[in-house]
Amino acid sequence: MKKIVLLSLIMMTSLIMWGCSRQDPLVIWVGAEVQEFYEAKMVEYVEYYNSVNDSEFPFQIEVRAADTGSAAATFLDDMDAGPDILTVAHDNLGRLISGASAIQPIQNPALLAQIEAQNPETFLRVIKGSVGGETYTFGVPYEAQALILYYNKDFLNEDDVETWEGIWDVAKANNKRALSITGTDGFNNSFLVLATNAETGSTSLKLYEDGVLENTFGLGDDTMSVLKWGQRFFQDPNGARQPSDSGWEVDFANEAILSVIGGAWHFRAARASLGDNLGIAVLPQFTITEADAYGEIQPGTVFQSGTFTDTKMFVMNRSSDKLEYLEDILLFLSHKDVQEQSYIQNNTLPAYKNALSEFSAMQNDDISTQLAVAQLSMFDYGIPQPFGAEARFNVYYYQRGAPDLILAILRDPDNAFTTDALIFAEMERVQRIWFGER
Repeated sequence: MKKIVLLSLIMMTSLIMWGCSRQDPLVIWVGAEVQEFYEAKMVEYVEYYNSVNDSEFPFQIEVRAADTGSAAATFLDDMDAGPDILTVAHDNLGRLISGASAIQPIQNPALLAQIEAQNPETFLRVIKGSVGGETYTFGVPYEAQALILYYNKDFLNEDDVETWEGIWDVAKANNKRALSITGTDGFNNSFLVLATNAETGSTSLKLYEDGVLENTFGLGDDTMSVLKWGQRFFQDPNGARQPSDSGWEVDFANEAILSVIGGAWHFRAARASLGDNLGIAVLPQFTITEADAYGEIQPGTVFQSGTFTDTKMFVMNRSSDKLEYLEDILLFLSHKDVQEQSYIQNNTLPAYKNALSEFSAMQNDDISTQLAVAQLSMFDYGIPQPFGAEARFNVYYYQRGAPDLILAILRDPDNAFTTDALIFAEMERVQRIWFGER
């Protein structure tokens, strides 16, 4: 009888504990590719917490895989069913704080100090937002990304890929295409619009600078000159192209194209296409000719291809009943040592500003290190997507047709943009779209 009672008590206790954990875990969303890593990190965190506190950590912690590209939208659809901590791209901040903010600002002094110390100034600007007239830090950066060049080492060497002209010349000599972009959207086809003067690092382009709609400008002499150069590059039979019906991966494998602009998420496909012949580099420079020069831009001016340099960040669910525990968790998860461990184990690109010089694993010469080094090097030539201040900025830049108009200028299949005046008029139309005008 005693055994039966004891067994019943054990079963009841187990059910209570199981019920509590089922009903009330502390939930963290991360990308599927790093779920196991962060599960292990949270085991470490709980062990540490228990060792320095008089009581054990009060919640079960569940690290769940989520699509970080759509996590913000999924969270906003049902915040009550959402996690306590979620991963989002920084340009989702606007939608998360619009109206009554769905996420909690960072208030812990130690965490704020760590964010300030670890991140480049460009990240510090885009993780902040205004609510009720006050500016707060909402995001905790821990991963980064940038567009880089994948190329075929069987045709191109390191000197060739320093310039688009170098790649272009080899393509002409071998009757190939110099480049394929991986998409026609305003992200994957941004290398020309975001180009900067290679000597000064400057550009007249402005996209919602400082989170202000009116701080947007795309009609500068440099932008016009770059687009004219790009038009020659895209129209030449051995120049650049958009993805073919076969797809850039097939074209890469069949040696129809010599290079591709892509992100880390394209690495596996690029590697599968070329194997050991895959090379990785920063995006090339190019030189304005007499045919391209516009306004005050002189022939011989060198431009550096640009990119969006973005961060993934942790944010906190404002409705969480565990807010008092979350900032200490984020202090741990975003620390540069954890970022380095994730880079080594998962090949994720750290957000830490000194990773290139301080992380010992960055000194290797394997293909994964080359990918990381090229991306981090592109941070000298890029800007974070400036669409987080207000959700409408993302819509204006990406979803109202401006990317298609820019691609039309570059490809010009119907000879609709054969003069400076026609190109300028179309860019005026693009700028109106960026301002939200129909």
